[in-house]
Amino acid sequence: MRELVTRVRDTLCVERREAELIVAALLDRPRFSVYFNEPIDDRARTLLVMKVAQLKQGVPIEYITNRTQFLDYQLCVHPGVFIPRTETEYFVELIIKKTKRPPDSILDVGTGTGAISIALAHAFPSSTIIATDISENALTCARTNIARYRLIQRIHLVRTDMLKGLAAPFDLIVSNPPYVPRSRLHSLPKSVKYYEPLIALNGGEDGTKFTKVLIENSVPVMKDRGCIAIEIDEEAESDLTDYLKTNTCLHYSFKKDLFQKSRYVFLEKR
Repeated sequence: MRELVTRVRDTLCVERREAELIVAALLDRPRFSVYFNEPIDDRARTLLVMKVAQLKQGVPIEYITNRTQFLDYQLCVHPGVFIPRTETEYFVELIIKKTKRPPDSILDVGTGTGAISIALAHAFPSSTIIATDISENALTCARTNIARYRLIQRIHLVRTDMLKGLAAPFDLIVSNPPYVPRSRLHSLPKSVKYYEPLIALNGGEDGTKFTKVLIENSVPVMKDRGCIAIEIDEEAESDLTDYLKTNTCLHYSFKKDLFQKSRYVFLEKR
């Protein structure tokens, strides 16, 4: 096992501690097991070498192991489904903190793995959630995760583009839509731009295309004093402020992430 850790360290040019975490993740074992002299059969060794080669090419480890951690939840994630990030974990924590009363109905637009819906379902046990996505691959992944946490009766999946076909009034609408400006797509890390779905990243010319569509289409299906919470690009605040100034029925505020970057916008229907 230690020999494998050394090999991974040298192949990927990482610190030994990171190599230990990688080996443990790829073998689906606790990290401390790398210190044991447990035998590894030839098949497991060959598979590990193949997976390390994929990592070196830039394939995200989440797509190799088919799992990712989001807050307290271990989620299934398939290639072609956007991998939830730390920023979205903090986003969920902000939503829970800012919600003054438990919402009866929640809409999660672009659910991906179902991460936001699952976390909110546990935070608000009385809420009913509709989670949408345009990707059947994403919905299949979300369905697996929702079933794992026994939330099938409370989280209802719908395949649709944004809010098309949805008319029920909602107390809370949440979304982590595509928001990377088109001009910055080429500068994303290799593991993101070559392996994660472009449809979940490309936010149009200035990164606010889907955010604006989401806001426009959310207002008619929101209850009075309902809330919209959206994750945004760190450089989008100025453009969105100009846009929101023309909408007199919404009170809005921007919130920063853990790195003090403007990353979220919260809107309340007056």
